[in-house]
Amino acid sequence: MFKRVRALAIYVTDLERAKKFYTEILGFMVSVELGPNLCFLESKSSEIQIYMEGGKKPVSIDNQTCRLSFFLQAEKPVSKVYAAFKAAGVKLLQEKPEFVGDDTYCFQFEDPDGNIIEVAGKP
Repeated sequence: MFKRVRALAIYVTDLERAKKFYTEILGFMVSVELGPNLCFLESKSSEIQIYMEGGKKPVSIDNQTCRLSFFLQAEKPVSKVYAAFKAAGVKLLQEKPEFVGDDTYCFQFEDPDGNIIEVAGKP
């Protein structure tokens, strides 16, 4: 029925703050700006596209809440991505990347609005 995910939708309170985080920390690029509260971002490879809409109310989410989450596959070793995020002051949800099998490690972090994102890759 479906072939792939076309874009991820992320709803945020402050679009400018979120764009800064997703571009400066996560390395996405703004591909289209559609007014003061809507834009599209894409990864440098153009394989990940994000629909981002600002002006939304935050919802309380924690690591135990049912939610939709997505994994970003790391280009660099996960330990290096983790260290870079820690140095940048990103809110990390584990004390270190966790082994999940098949030589893969992952960790979770929060964006400025508390959306939980996961990173997976080689150690």
